[in-house]
Amino acid sequence: MYITYCRNQRALNVVDPTQHRLNATSGDFRPRYLIRVSDWKKVSGKEAINGYCALSYCWKQSGEIIHQGNGKYECIDKGKHCIVDGYDIGDNGFITKIKRFLMINDEKDSVNMVSTEEADDESIPQFTPSANTKATIRHVTFEELIQQLCKDFQIEYLWVDKLCIDQADSNTKQEEIKRMHRIYGDASYTVAIVPEIHVHDPEDFDIIDPLSDDTQANVNASADRAKSLWWKRSWTLEETMVSKRILVVGTDTHLWQHSFYTCNIPTTVDAFSVRLLDFANQPQGGGSVNQALREAHFRTSSWEHDKIFSLANIFHEMFKNMKISYKTDVKTIFDQFYQTVATNDLSILCFGSNLELDGSERRANTMRNHQLPSWTGVNGAHIFQRVTTTTSWLHSPHIICNNMLLHISTKYYKTLSIIPYALGCFSSLSDDKQQANTYRRRRESTRPYMIQVEEDTALIDWSIKLHAILRCHATHYYQPLNLSIMQARPLSLTEDCEECIILPILLKSDTLSVKEVQKSPTLVLHDGFTHLYYLPVFKKYRTGTNITEEQYKAIGIYVLGNVEDLNLDSDDPDTILSTVFDRNAAQNEVKEFIIQ
Repeated sequence: MYITYCRNQRALNVVDPTQHRLNATSGDFRPRYLIRVSDWKKVSGKEAINGYCALSYCWKQSGEIIHQGNGKYECIDKGKHCIVDGYDIGDNGFITKIKRFLMINDEKDSVNMVSTEEADDESIPQFTPSANTKATIRHVTFEELIQQLCKDFQIEYLWVDKLCIDQADSNTKQEEIKRMHRIYGDASYTVAIVPEIHVHDPEDFDIIDPLSDDTQANVNASADRAKSLWWKRSWTLEETMVSKRILVVGTDTHLWQHSFYTCNIPTTVDAFSVRLLDFANQPQGGGSVNQALREAHFRTSSWEHDKIFSLANIFHEMFKNMKISYKTDVKTIFDQFYQTVATNDLSILCFGSNLELDGSERRANTMRNHQLPSWTGVNGAHIFQRVTTTTSWLHSPHIICNNMLLHISTKYYKTLSIIPYALGCFSSLSDDKQQANTYRRRRESTRPYMIQVEEDTALIDWSIKLHAILRCHATHYYQPLNLSIMQARPLSLTEDCEECIILPILLKSDTLSVKEVQKSPTLVLHDGFTHLYYLPVFKKYRTGTNITEEQYKAIGIYVLGNVEDLNLDSDDPDTILSTVFDRNAAQNEVKEFIIQ
């Protein structure tokens, strides 16, 4: 794959971020080696007194991938990458539907829109520069393109894995992989190469999208990013989550974004600032397991081992003694990882449905080939907010045995009889895709009062709230006996059932609150958190006819809401659990729930 970089970049930020970027500082750590941009020489990291940046890119972006057999690949760079000079985005009238990236043909003096492997069947439009254009192009290697980009953004030192790690020395390579969280975490910022992001139309920078209250250019860029190769890879997720700031560079436009948690500079609400950046320094000591798994379960890598090794870097304290070895059986690597994270953090149980309203899968899970148990959440989608286990009325600490079964013992549990939403993935109408899509559009509308469906308004309100905050659909609801529909609570489940079990493991999400400092397009500052509470949901599952073989599956969450929803004056965890579980009705004997 060869990419194009237009030097006349246009920033997506609604306020010029140049000074914020230039004033960004590195931490105390320095990598063993860095690339000095001025002459593109590898030098000691200690030379970068004023800091350095780290590069995040996909291997496939740097040239042609050749399969050598035995699962090995080689990247050949024939110098077909393009640098464009003197191209004025506005004056030359970029078209409104550029497919993925540009390949500039200087012999024909035209710019052809070339799709990638993942392009759909829509026609690819073509653009011809105006007669007075002064655009010039250079065909270069990937390294020459990156060097020019760094000069344009005034980067003096850069860490590039391909150049700064001795790829032939396996011991050094393993050591450097385990230091990646320091390399990216202490960098002034990370530079991400995402050529799929481009200007669709210059006028989009002046159009405000009514739903997001952001510029149309930013909305388009978010869609481009979500479809990009960079967004789908495991290592780029790790590189992003340990970074504090990021510069995303597309074909002809770029975005600077920083974490809400380490900066008091106003920014837009974006997937980077809210969900991904600065995982280690999020409030109360860092992010939670569910945040990383939210994205990791849908990422890909050339080697299956890398899906876990990249995650281990995100949780570097938890896995500081983990040996990075590609000789270890991949199933063993996966099992050890999930055993460790679940032992340390039960937020792994905070996941909802990964299904659309018509029953189709929203995103294809890439972890399913390793026979992982239900409690890992691979059948659903974790919520992206930080989640903590505030308390649990358990008889003893939970354990994960060698057979990957999660053992939870408690006297407190409750059976719920639940009902599917009338229009949803488990309803009798789920096969009607047209009706389901109409319902989805209405439910996601900013005018919920216009929705006409079978459920009461209270259930619709919950459905909208779940999708807006958790990005998952409400699939079922529980209405307590002899209470009004106003007391009903939604569930987001991976499987249909009429009856389920809830256990007293109280999960609390920290949902970002912001204060607005500018209108249309909105700029905001971090202003604390609001909290929602959940309980994990389990479904009885018998592996045989003998009752002693009774086991359970983790299938999603039961949403309690916030303290106001619960009509409570206190956020005390015991008080919240007491509204759900009657301590006086506790079982005389402790029951062990075995979750497969």
